[in-house]
Amino acid sequence: MKIAKITTQKNRQDRFNVFKVESGKEEYAFSVDENVLVQWQLRKDMTLTEENIEMIQTEDQKRKVWNDALHYLTHAMRTEYQVVQYLKKKEYEQAPIEETIGKLKEYRLLQDEEYAMAFVRTKMNTSDKGPAVISEDLYQKGVSKDLSEKALQQYTYEAQLETAQLFFQKKGKPKNNESASSMKTRLINALRRKGFSMEVAFEAWENEQVEMPEEEEKKAVFTQGEKARKKWGKKYTGSSLKMKIKEHLYRKGFDLSHIEHYLQYEMEVSEEDNNEEKI
Repeated sequence: MKIAKITTQKNRQDRFNVFKVESGKEEYAFSVDENVLVQWQLRKDMTLTEENIEMIQTEDQKRKVWNDALHYLTHAMRTEYQVVQYLKKKEYEQAPIEETIGKLKEYRLLQDEEYAMAFVRTKMNTSDKGPAVISEDLYQKGVSKDLSEKALQQYTYEAQLETAQLFFQKKGKPKNNESASSMKTRLINALRRKGFSMEVAFEAWENEQVEMPEEEEKKAVFTQGEKARKKWGKKYTGSSLKMKIKEHLYRKGFDLSHIEHYLQYEMEVSEEDNNEEKI
């Protein structure tokens, strides 16, 4: 093949289109990276064999893979797994991908250990995630278990406790008609889902001494008790109804003293009010 001309691509100044002479006419043959162009000293009227062209295109793909990898790493730190998956999606062959990964490691542009250390520090300082969730995040990004465990050593027990306590400070409020016991269970479980151990969760709870105001719980008992009375009032009466309501409120986590207070006083007052309305 004889090169008819070489032109710069409109949208990529670092890539060039190579044209050949075919049946007396100029036709597009292939495109190459600037480095490959210089490496092979491609020029007008140069003659290339099929073997030459195959070698040029192989070198060009290596450059494409390398350039795309560098571009991908420009925006943020990445793991080896992430870079490999990115390049595979671009349908590059395995050989140039492996060669590129090797060069990136050699130039220290790709370091899973450094990535893991930085990732853990960022999550510690900017989120309320615990070690278990952070570990899972690292696993999804392809970081090995050993590197993940090493990086998580930065997240000391004291640091975890501080984050957990801050979570309780922000979220330690009861929902409408919720018992103190239910609030504690809900918040502890929420912290566990964020990746903290049960030990950290309970110690943080004790340190913060999150409490529900007694009047709030009494109000919640009354509201939940009235709902239960309306639900079972047609089927049960007297002591049977009270026992049913008591069981319901106990399962909701309310304190027995508040339940008894509702059954002995609030429920009777509510029933008297209803009777007066009927009269």
